[in-house]
Amino acid sequence: MSEMTQQERLEAELAAAEVTVARLRAENAKLAEVFRAEPTEEGREGLKRAAASLSAARDRADAARAALVVFKKTGSEHGLVAEGGRVTGTIAALVKPGASREEREEAIEEALNEALNEAAEELGVVLAATSVNYTRERPGRDGEGRTVLEVAGRVEGDRLVPGVSRAAKRLRG
Repeated sequence: MSEMTQQERLEAELAAAEVTVARLRAENAKLAEVFRAEPTEEGREGLKRAAASLSAARDRADAARAALVVFKKTGSEHGLVAEGGRVTGTIAALVKPGASREEREEAIEEALNEALNEAAEELGVVLAATSVNYTRERPGRDGEGRTVLEVAGRVEGDRLVPGVSRAAKRLRG
């Protein structure tokens, strides 16, 4: 059996994530029907947990979709794509274990700064914040031991503002 290419792997991850989203939507619809027929506090809690699961699954599907777009555009799993008034993608930064917050931010800035500035330039805007503010860390490390960070930004006026909220960053951190 031949080894999967990187693009095939990314396509398979996206397909699996989309199947999970569809399954969770169907399960949530059933839970909502049961809750409407017989509203209980237990049912409400179940709906909240189901909504959180669906949100996480959608995030995974969005990340898989973005990784595939980045791969098709750049030929690499990590990179940024600037289109439609948005910047999306991932970067991998080598953050040494036990690094201070400043050392960590410096490693991320080093890995991201040039690509993010190029993406902003491509959209005809300037950065509204430092590069690290556009990132959200993914759990775990890549095959090379690097920290993988999702990058998101959106155009507002003549600036690229971070597309990652502080609340979302706190949830991950």
